[in-house]
Amino acid sequence: MEKAILLAPLSPLYRVVSRVRAAGYRHGLLAAERLPVPVVSVGNLTFGGTGKTPTVAALARDLVRRGRRPAVLTRGYGRRSEDPLLLVGPEPRAGVEDAGDEPLELAGLLPGVPIVVDADRVRGGLRARGAGANVVILDDGFQHLRLRRNLDVVLVDVGDPWGGGWRLREPLSALRRASAVLVTRLPIRFPEAALDPIRRRIGRIAPGVPVFGATVRPTALRTPEGREDPGALRGARVLAFAGIGRPRAFEETLEGLGAEVVARRWFRDHHRYTRLELEAILAEADRLGAVPVTTGKDAVKLPDGSPVTVLETATVPVEGDWDGLWAVAPEVLG
Repeated sequence: MEKAILLAPLSPLYRVVSRVRAAGYRHGLLAAERLPVPVVSVGNLTFGGTGKTPTVAALARDLVRRGRRPAVLTRGYGRRSEDPLLLVGPEPRAGVEDAGDEPLELAGLLPGVPIVVDADRVRGGLRARGAGANVVILDDGFQHLRLRRNLDVVLVDVGDPWGGGWRLREPLSALRRASAVLVTRLPIRFPEAALDPIRRRIGRIAPGVPVFGATVRPTALRTPEGREDPGALRGARVLAFAGIGRPRAFEETLEGLGAEVVARRWFRDHHRYTRLELEAILAEADRLGAVPVTTGKDAVKLPDGSPVTVLETATVPVEGDWDGLWAVAPEVLG
């Protein structure tokens, strides 16, 4: 959230630059390049979190289930190395300094799936192809117009669909160049009631662009003692801490599990925790008699063996499967 606040004064300038670049590609003044395999882009219009990482993981898992060999292309925001990197989980041989937090999280979520970290997405895509991929998922790719894509998916967070009007990377009219819109973090109960008004507005902005919905489902807790069912948090006192785009969404997920969030410590997106910060979080949790709980994205930046609980989640389509989304670009499935 802090990152979004810092970028807010630049949002109008960013929108102008994005609009000019998009026009340049649309009119052929700038050349887009094509990979020898289908490309699926997952991106958004807003600064801040819309659930891109769990959505990328969900789509990659579904492609594996269907017999495809996906790879993920990511820039690796915030890493301190510019060297291209190939990660393969579940235990990638790289640290957060070299890889970035989201690539490490993806490598852990997608064992065996190549995660290519490279600011040059075309070069990274060719490396993914060399690693055996026959479809590539471009993480945070909506504004990366240099690489042609077969399926351009834009994520919209149900809790903050339009960025409050001040966190937009591009005007809402940019939705017209999307292949599909996926509304994320819908409530598990009665998701259509929350989806319908957003679908209607998108229909007015970008007629003909299909709109799908997805929920976030807790899948497991990683505790110092091992893995547990997320239901173990019901009735528990929790200190929630995270450095993500929209931390309130994380808190809502904990509350949905029946946890009592008695304290919260939010940091800027992609925050790197210091030893003193972690010690302060653990001391406060102990004082409050609370369980310190964080996200998978934050966990990769903590020392191994840190006595915290990590809530794992997955993005799940409300339609029951991803068939409707893949039908927009059937060549992705081969």
